[in-house]
Amino acid sequence: MKNKLIIPVAGLLAVSFCSVAANAAENKGEISEKTIDMKMENKLIKKATEIITKLREDGYSCSQATFLGICQALGSELTEKQLKALSAGFRGGIGKTYENGTCGALSAGVMALGLYTPDDNDKGIALAGELFKHFKDTYGTVKCGDIVGQYQFTRCTGCCLCIAEKAVELLQRENIDLPLPDSITWNEAVQSKPQKS
Repeated sequence: MKNKLIIPVAGLLAVSFCSVAANAAENKGEISEKTIDMKMENKLIKKATEIITKLREDGYSCSQATFLGICQALGSELTEKQLKALSAGFRGGIGKTYENGTCGALSAGVMALGLYTPDDNDKGIALAGELFKHFKDTYGTVKCGDIVGQYQFTRCTGCCLCIAEKAVELLQRENIDLPLPDSITWNEAVQSKPQKS
């Protein structure tokens, strides 16, 4: 059973994990006016970030924690074993290529966008481009090695949380049908639309 995701645009941003990176960069003068005015709680983003944080604490790679976190929060017909296997190769910038590879969290976010837009590849591609731009604007690079080289591994979980926040936000904005688990509750500020008779 699929549920239509209907959340007003004003409620899309949760306490922003991307803003943490942006604010850190802003303090260095790299990013200006990157503050978040809207900090309404979004339960899907919160759920994804809680899962990701736990998976990172348990030693999961950025790609696996991000992909599993998004998919488990939004619902997926794939098993945890399948989700782990699909995202495993993106560890350390694709096969641990660190220096030249794309951030595993970003790769996982792109995969999640594709997973939830299977009937509209053009939309999935456009959303992936937005996710890429958002991440690059936030961190100044998409290369795993650049991020690890500059911050060691201290920013990796932040990258995962940033990607999850933005990917869920993009899917919400597009009103994508999601296979939601029963445990998910919508933002309480959202009122149900009246049913047509």
